[in-house]
Amino acid sequence: MKDHDFLLNSDLPSCSKACIKCRVSCPVEDCRDWIDYEGDMNCTSISIKKNGSMTLREVAARLHISFVRVKQIEDKTMNKLETGLARQFGVERSKLREFIFTAFEE
Repeated sequence: MKDHDFLLNSDLPSCSKACIKCRVSCPVEDCRDWIDYEGDMNCTSISIKKNGSMTLREVAARLHISFVRVKQIEDKTMNKLETGLARQFGVERSKLREFIFTAFEE
């Protein structure tokens, strides 16, 4: 349990903390944070806290899909983000890509 103490003291959702305390992987497949990865208790919130940012190749290896497929998903997600943010804030899409990639860097 000691190796999970830092997770219990973090800003994880209460359901994630409950899974850690009970030492079970998340059984709620309808949860928006659920992933099929027992190593991180089937929870994206726990995965992010434990692993930090990951490369696309690391994600592909975990999900047992190709790097190219992960890249396609990333590209589609970025397109949706750019379109939605541009529409919401009345900004040109071309100016958003750099902002999106740099805004969340540590």
